[in-house]
Amino acid sequence: MKLSMWMIANRLTYFDLELHIKEHAPAILNSARLAYATNCVHVYQEKDYIVCNGEGDIIKLFHMELTEAFEIVQGIFDFYEDWMTALLQDLQQKDYQGAIDRAWLVFKNPMILFDGNTKVLGITQQYPADSMDQEWEYLCTYGYSSLNAIQQMRYQHSNIDFTRHGVQAFSFEKDTLLKYSGYTFCLYYKDILCGRLNLLLKDREINTGDLQLITQLALPLEYNLGQSVSDKNKNNRNVFYNLLTGHPYEQHCLETQLAYQGWSLQELFYLTLIEVQEQNRQQDFSQHLHMIAHMTEQQLQNCVILNYKSYVLILSNQDLSGNSAAMNFFAVLCRNNPIRIGFSLPCKGVESTAFLLSQAKAAIRYGATSQASEQYYHFYDYAMDYLLDTPLGHQSIHACMPAVVRLWKQERASKDDLFSTLKIYLENERSVLKTAAQMFTHRNTILYRIKKIQEILSCDLDNSYQRDYCRLSIQILNLYERSSRRR
Repeated sequence: MKLSMWMIANRLTYFDLELHIKEHAPAILNSARLAYATNCVHVYQEKDYIVCNGEGDIIKLFHMELTEAFEIVQGIFDFYEDWMTALLQDLQQKDYQGAIDRAWLVFKNPMILFDGNTKVLGITQQYPADSMDQEWEYLCTYGYSSLNAIQQMRYQHSNIDFTRHGVQAFSFEKDTLLKYSGYTFCLYYKDILCGRLNLLLKDREINTGDLQLITQLALPLEYNLGQSVSDKNKNNRNVFYNLLTGHPYEQHCLETQLAYQGWSLQELFYLTLIEVQEQNRQQDFSQHLHMIAHMTEQQLQNCVILNYKSYVLILSNQDLSGNSAAMNFFAVLCRNNPIRIGFSLPCKGVESTAFLLSQAKAAIRYGATSQASEQYYHFYDYAMDYLLDTPLGHQSIHACMPAVVRLWKQERASKDDLFSTLKIYLENERSVLKTAAQMFTHRNTILYRIKKIQEILSCDLDNSYQRDYCRLSIQILNLYERSSRRR
């Protein structure tokens, strides 16, 4: 394990010492030596003190013999090596609480490890629930971040990209729910947020050595949490990511995240997809993707923002394509970045959002083929292409015109005949008389039904595309129903 002079200095605080270390002295040192060697700490006597020289960064130790000083410095290398080895064993065994308890031996401050759903995986047990602030007590008691804490972080620090990979500092005003400042490290595995590590400032100041250790600790944490993603019982990814991409998730995690957003299970939901077109260098592309995600999170604070491959996913309980502020923001993004934006249909119920990702992607795919100069694509405009390309099943049902699906479900629940009336009305080229005759129903009844149908559809049946989309949706739904009966 490579150390920096700051990491070494942090283990020497009980001795009489003097530091001459550059603020960002790198972690490149392999061991202690009594003679100079590259990337080693050269320990030698000078005047009445001992010099520990790590590639130009100096620690002076007073009132100590050379042999004793050398053994102490080399012992620090051994300590960190043993500490990291034991910590890695904790992670391999998925003993996250044990890893956090072991981390305290080095950091001597409170630390919390969260998964991608702000669930506590480990919290420093040396600090009882009532020894910190109100949020610490909540974390210790319930094992999740509180809604109030999420809101405070979101709105007091809207200028900080808490989704950016790496270490970031944060602090709070006095007399708030969160009283302790500190550092947070957002953990990613294959560009998917899988956790967060928070270090709070309580008993000692944090310096460069601590931040270097956090960075070294983050790598095995990311790998371990990322590997757990494929384990259905230990899924650490954000539940909305799993929901949208069709992966397993835990219901209580979903309900917790909905509470954070102030959403309910049965609202209408929409997905907006920003496709970021790849640049020449993969590193530049990844940074560009995260930058756009951060800008989006700042501007659309009541949405869930996620990175997915070359996309930024925006899950919302409102239609952003009809929101002037959101569309103004998208216009700025489009002018300054190589992106395309796809809008899904709405769906009722958060669990149905699993079908929206394919819709938004299809909107971009079909739209870019037929209207390459455009940057906005609505799935509604390409739904017929999608339905003709998609095998009969849940994906195709959710791609049907939403109002027609509503009529279909409503007729099966209440036998109101509105869906059947619409079907026959369109088959008879919107002739009320022919529809009435075919349904053996009075003309005035048909007129009443059509008025109710028009109120629900909210579309123009004089428009040939909307009429054809409506007719195709009816055919798909009827075919799906007949197919289901045969099973």
